[in-house]
Amino acid sequence: MIEYIQILRFVAAVWVAIFHGALVGMFLGVAPWMDFVINWGYAGVDIFFVISGVIMAHSTKNTPDRPRAAGAFFLIRFSRIYTGWWPAMLLYVFFFKVTHQLGPQVDLKASFFLYFTELSGLINIAIWSLMFELYFYVILSIGLLFQKRHRHLFLKLFFIILVLMNVYLLVKRSAVNGNADFNWIQMFYIAPIVAEFFMGYFLYHYIKDNSRLSWKMWGLIAIVLAALIIYLAPHFADRPYGLANPYYWPERAVLIGGAALAMVGMALKLPSPRNRIALAFAKLGDYSYAIYLLHTLAFSMMLSLLPWGNLNNHYRIIVAVATMMVLLLASAAYYHWVEHPAYMFCRNKISRLLNSSSQ
Repeated sequence: MIEYIQILRFVAAVWVAIFHGALVGMFLGVAPWMDFVINWGYAGVDIFFVISGVIMAHSTKNTPDRPRAAGAFFLIRFSRIYTGWWPAMLLYVFFFKVTHQLGPQVDLKASFFLYFTELSGLINIAIWSLMFELYFYVILSIGLLFQKRHRHLFLKLFFIILVLMNVYLLVKRSAVNGNADFNWIQMFYIAPIVAEFFMGYFLYHYIKDNSRLSWKMWGLIAIVLAALIIYLAPHFADRPYGLANPYYWPERAVLIGGAALAMVGMALKLPSPRNRIALAFAKLGDYSYAIYLLHTLAFSMMLSLLPWGNLNNHYRIIVAVATMMVLLLASAAYYHWVEHPAYMFCRNKISRLLNSSSQ
């Protein structure tokens, strides 16, 4: 189970990275089918959100309903995000300062603490998803204060209210169709994409309690939804990046979120792999967070330090592939030497602090 979730995390991280690379012209001239796949790379974020919900459900299934347990979860999960991001942010600040790319529009405080702000103010555009991740942790931490049977009721009620509010806003949006300023990012706390975390959370408990659907059925559902997304894609082409545009986040949460849910469901139902290749890819899943954090910096460095404008498409693709390989190696080093040690240090400190205060 966990091995295929790790593989899916790695694929999602690489997919998002390649998508962002394509936005700056790194993969021009690739085969049409590759270009088609790359253009859907933003869906990797939806996969991340669903996986996060699954992992949180698994990690809290035996958590007692005590304030100390809820506080420990809150502190540990926040430390997981921050210990990965803060060292990376220092690298961004240093490089952008040296290359004079740190514009006045960058909100360093919002980027550091990962609280909601306009996306143009983020030092790394990819970290917008971490804000939603932290928001879900807050909601789940509150849920952990309840007894288990009431905990699920609280989360279901929150999810239902979220859906109902988005249905209302969707109707309102339809009434003012053509208004490009209708932006769900600005409605951060009720953004429909938040529902994907809950979808993953409830998926885990559904599969745990109902094991009737096989991995093949989940795979079939994923294929059907993917085909439906491709069929409906032209209907969302009136705005930049289609379903990735915040205007279409309700549709994205249903369509892409649904496909991501089915893919994760398939991963949960697949038997544990035995061959070395699958196990090696599962290990690469450990580097997915580092890939997500560092890929924008890697691309900025490549564009700044190499004569990119003088290269033809053939050499650009070679350089792009080489950059992705360097990114993978750098992410592995970052995970082993920075991200994981820093997280474990904070986690141990939090555990000792809570244990000492309880004595």
